[in-house]
Amino acid sequence: MLLNRSHRPIYWFILSLCYLHTPIHAQLTTLQLGMGNDDGVTVTSSDETGQTSSSVTMAQDGFLPNQNAASRFLSQATLGYNMEDIDSVAIIGVEDWIDIQITRARDTTLLELVEGYHTYVKNGTSNPDANASIRYWDYAWWQYHMKSKDLLRQRVAFALSEFIVISRFSSFSNEPYAFADFYDILLDNAFGNYKDILTEVTYHAAMGNYLTYLNNPKSDPSQNQYPDENYARELMQLFTIGLYELNNNGSIKMDAQGNPIPTYDNDDILEFSKVFTGMTWGDRTNFGRRSPLDDTSYVIPMQMMNTYHEPGPKELLNNFSIPDRNPVDGDADVADAIQNLFDHPNMGPFLCKFLIQRFVTSNPSPEYIDKVASIFNDDGTGTRGNLEAVIRAILLDPIAMSCDSGNDITFGMLREPFIRYVQMNRAFDNSTMSGNHRNDMRNVYELVEQKPNSSPSVFNFFQSDHQPIGPVESAGLVAPEFQITNSKTITGYVNGLYRWIIQEDPADEYDLYGGEDNTLYDDERASWNLADELALADDENLHILIDRLNLLVAGGRLTSYTEEVIINTVKEFPNDDADDTALRTRLAIYLVMSSPEYLINR
Repeated sequence: MLLNRSHRPIYWFILSLCYLHTPIHAQLTTLQLGMGNDDGVTVTSSDETGQTSSSVTMAQDGFLPNQNAASRFLSQATLGYNMEDIDSVAIIGVEDWIDIQITRARDTTLLELVEGYHTYVKNGTSNPDANASIRYWDYAWWQYHMKSKDLLRQRVAFALSEFIVISRFSSFSNEPYAFADFYDILLDNAFGNYKDILTEVTYHAAMGNYLTYLNNPKSDPSQNQYPDENYARELMQLFTIGLYELNNNGSIKMDAQGNPIPTYDNDDILEFSKVFTGMTWGDRTNFGRRSPLDDTSYVIPMQMMNTYHEPGPKELLNNFSIPDRNPVDGDADVADAIQNLFDHPNMGPFLCKFLIQRFVTSNPSPEYIDKVASIFNDDGTGTRGNLEAVIRAILLDPIAMSCDSGNDITFGMLREPFIRYVQMNRAFDNSTMSGNHRNDMRNVYELVEQKPNSSPSVFNFFQSDHQPIGPVESAGLVAPEFQITNSKTITGYVNGLYRWIIQEDPADEYDLYGGEDNTLYDDERASWNLADELALADDENLHILIDRLNLLVAGGRLTSYTEEVIINTVKEFPNDDADDTALRTRLAIYLVMSSPEYLINR
């Protein structure tokens, strides 16, 4: 056994790694040593001088994962990874990998990338007033995620983008600056404090426009004018506390009649709607102007114009009252409202259950939710809302890391189709000659109906409590990702695999402006590096190729039966020349990535 961090003295024996079991032939059962299985075992060490005794040998936190366990961990902690990432985790361990990821600085921002594309178009068209296009946003997102190494930050931001939702299905559907600047909030604060995200999002013009409180005026009964309630409702229902009172373990509180206790009612929505009045464009001098001043208006936080802010007290949740401020101070009212929701007992379990569902399993146990929510409530230093501590708690929990969890049929989740797409491009080292990537992801969206910030509504692509009809519903379980799994997206994914893998067309590269010379971006067309896989496509080594693919994308979860089916299928194809070898290799990838053991990530 290899030990993590400082727990690396020479031990008297070596224990098996995760996923390796030692059979005891005199018994009918299998005994697994380590990973917390230490009943009746005493361990001694030649070195007891460290802070932790040699008992860590038998504990889960002492393990460096083997490659399968490393791949499994990375499938939870990233949007995609390659063999080098797997080897890195196997060498340094999960905790050290997380430490490195959390301290890794961002190389650039999405906003800077969008600005770069816009400048390129202005120069290419000799038009300094050229309007921006939403394609800049798509290209910027893909470029960042193919080149940047902050894999954990990217995974957290993507999850948060499905919790605090804006969408291109809106009035600002062609505004790349809006989406880039908004997504940068999630990337910048992925390991920060959730209250900061709530504050920055509340003042962002994209959210103000999307949920219709930008230019939301105070009440004027004579004109039958009252504050817009849209953001007030969704801020509570979706971004903070949910519909029903929760225990810290995520279970719903019931009243004396056995009915769920609502967290808020229509009166509460009305009171909160008064708070989000008086906010308008940050670069406008007049209230009520509906359109942005220019392309960059979305990167400036909305300003509060107190003349249009609802005066007077506001009665919020848990008997908290915003005072009747004189003079009116809308920013102070907003800060009080955000603090009121941030401090609500539901905030921790509501957000943490969602994040566990995105990272690890659709049906987390009450104990799992309780432990993570408790970290949200207090990270050990008295700080509430520390996302770094929350993410650590989710990924390092024994339930997430345990080998046994992978054998539980209620554990895990259906991989989101867009994450599958990112994963295959990372796994097989998507690259271009220039290092610049173009991909507006149009094809993947048409096939599987998912790509960043393109959900059909503020309720995301799928809801966390979705129950597909059948065994999942009958068992009282949920499977959120199945809400976008239907005949169209199932066949779309398989057809997508054919295009991306078999036809060697992994990305959608288009002009950035009308009439752009295609030769100018020939070096931005993507391809995969399959050299390692191609070397194993002959009949003699085919089983090694499938084992490699199993490790690389499926965390070692393919059964021997599935591997055998894939091997026998690939053997039906000739291997007489380089084209045959390439087809065999790509067919093997195609079959592995359409297998049920891959699609359900345990």
